[in-house]
Amino acid sequence: MTLAMTILRAGKQVFIMDLRATLRHARGMAIRIEPAISLGPDLDPLVAEADAEGHLFMRRMRDAWETHENRFDRPGELLLTARIEGRLVGIGGLNRDPYAQAEGIGRLRHLYVARSARRLSVGTLLVRRILAHAAPHFSVVRLRTLSPDAAAFYARLGFQPTDQPDATHILPLC
Repeated sequence: MTLAMTILRAGKQVFIMDLRATLRHARGMAIRIEPAISLGPDLDPLVAEADAEGHLFMRRMRDAWETHENRFDRPGELLLTARIEGRLVGIGGLNRDPYAQAEGIGRLRHLYVARSARRLSVGTLLVRRILAHAAPHFSVVRLRTLSPDAAAFYARLGFQPTDQPDATHILPLC
């Protein structure tokens, strides 16, 4: 198994999923999902757009990356990018949940899709790839969102609302 491969457990079946993939959207656009090796200036338009929408988490993610505070590089962690025609249109990550007291809990973090790429399945593709990667590493993935639209999006992907501290949604993987 290469570094680009991960295992997704669904019941008793085991699927091998390549984290680097190009998928065709119904509109004919190629959506390229791949692990982030570096974050360069092509992230700046996403950060600016997120800031304008009041989503400061993108700025915090970029700053934490630049200071090496969070590089999504501990065991089980991952940061994925989504590109259409070479342009960065989405990003999302998985960390060991820094708020959880127990081991085996992952946290979906910093998912953002450019306005121009919304409703093209970019967010869904990112989350599905992240969850596929999470399955062998974590028993649960949690997240926090304050956006009703994001909450509805995560519910469509199987996340359940939770009253747990420091999380709004949870998805058991086992």
